[in-house]
Amino acid sequence: MKNVTIALTGSGGTGVVALGEMLLQAAARTGLYGILRKTFGPQIRGGESAAILRLGPSPIASFGAEVDMLLALDWSNFQRFADEIPVTDRTLVVEDAAAGTAPAHLNSIQTLDFSGLAGSLGSTHSNIALLGYLCSWLQCDVQQIEHAVERRLSKHSAQTVDLAKQVAQAGTRLQAEAPIRFQPPVAAAGAQAAARAEPAWLATGNQLAGLGALEAGIRFVAAYPITPASDALEWMAGKIESVGGHLVQAEDELAAVNMAIGAGYGGVPSMTATSGPGLALMSEAMGLAVASETPLLILNVMRGGPSTGIPTKSEQGDFNLAVYGLHGDAPHVVMSALSIADCHYTMGWAAQVASEYQTLAIVLSDQFLGQSMQILPPLADSEFKAEILPATLPTPTGSDYFRYLNTDSGISPMAVPGQSSGVYTADGLEHSEHAVPSAGARDHVMQMDKRERKLDALVQSPHWGECSRLAGASVLIVCFGSLYSVALEAQQQLQEKGLLINVVGVRLLSPPPIEPIQHCMAEVQQVLVIEQNHQGQFAHYLRSFGLTFNSYHRPGPRLFTQQELVQQVEELSHA
Repeated sequence: MKNVTIALTGSGGTGVVALGEMLLQAAARTGLYGILRKTFGPQIRGGESAAILRLGPSPIASFGAEVDMLLALDWSNFQRFADEIPVTDRTLVVEDAAAGTAPAHLNSIQTLDFSGLAGSLGSTHSNIALLGYLCSWLQCDVQQIEHAVERRLSKHSAQTVDLAKQVAQAGTRLQAEAPIRFQPPVAAAGAQAAARAEPAWLATGNQLAGLGALEAGIRFVAAYPITPASDALEWMAGKIESVGGHLVQAEDELAAVNMAIGAGYGGVPSMTATSGPGLALMSEAMGLAVASETPLLILNVMRGGPSTGIPTKSEQGDFNLAVYGLHGDAPHVVMSALSIADCHYTMGWAAQVASEYQTLAIVLSDQFLGQSMQILPPLADSEFKAEILPATLPTPTGSDYFRYLNTDSGISPMAVPGQSSGVYTADGLEHSEHAVPSAGARDHVMQMDKRERKLDALVQSPHWGECSRLAGASVLIVCFGSLYSVALEAQQQLQEKGLLINVVGVRLLSPPPIEPIQHCMAEVQQVLVIEQNHQGQFAHYLRSFGLTFNSYHRPGPRLFTQQELVQQVEELSHA
């Protein structure tokens, strides 16, 4: 078995997510690659909780259509997310003796007493005993297991950590009594030594988005918590002061976005992060950033909607809101992160674009990218820099300063507060080149044209997207966001079947890079646009520019799988 998928299920408070993180940490130390998906209900505590891991010898960025092992610490809420954990007749099911009554459709369940084992040592943490059991199967040594425990429990007392190590060690002995029936994934030759020499990164998309923003120069963050974006803000809160910046928690989303706009007006690269309901609340202020040409960066981690929707599950339903959701004609930038690692790259680029073009830049991520954790090779520092450069102003003092000068590029000289001869008014009213409020048609058309023109050059950027080409391909998949990694693996599976396809992940959504997309489409006979929302929002958008293609879309919370895309492409090819 090359890759293996393991589902760890329980209820909130049973520690399955912590177990998943520790297992991923131990796997990384053995030289394996992997990804951990966290899935849970909207409850603060209790309800359903699961950690789903996929481990293998080479980089892994998505999940397949089946679960190889299902290990349950508590069955009481399993039915709430059973459709997200595809169990088949081939799935090995192991339950804790204290897990309760298993669902009737599950057969051949093996019962092991993880709770009793932990209890015999004076612990209530059956998840730690299960950690030892699985680590033994992965052939982790004592040091690798203990390292994972120490990392996860670093804020606890030495006594607690020592007890957890004892429980994990006891759990390893269960493997001899009740071994897992199939072979574990094996790291590539030399990978374990390499992992020890240069430890891999374990990071979520939210963490890497925060890192990309800080490396690019973001120095003020206005925060208001919302699932699933909160942990990006929490991670930045612990890091930003070390680079000379500040994070402030606001009273609501409206205050957060306006604080970020104020910091941008003051010459400080700034941002906030939110999800769909919060982005909707921010729409009026986002228009202010566009009209006043004030740099503003927003990370929007999408979740199921509408309204409160499914706050802890992944979907791509905020596309229309991000692209069209500002009142009036308000040209702005929308980007999508294409993978967990790409959250770092895309946030850096967006931070630079917001500052350079004096505009609003929205980065779309989603719950899967934001909260899943992946084993990654160390990433290079961001190549992007968000710098608001003080304008060269007229002399002597008192000469006219044209804040909104109608330049060929559309980018006007932006003074920062306190800069000599740089006084101007920045508000939401339409204005003249001098920044004087104006209702005149000439001024309105001039400023509208200027705000749109300054973004035109972006579509020629080499960063607009990623394309994976195979010579002789007959079909092209076009997608954005987290579906790019799924499409790449589908491409691999189809190649093994003798069917060649190309895959394009669009990073720049607005303004749309139509010419590069058309060029990619011209290379094949058929095009399939895929997205995870109910209305096919991305497809409607592309069709508005005259593009023709086939469309496949469905909502969450079930993730797209490679097998699902393989089936769609095969049906399209045989049509």
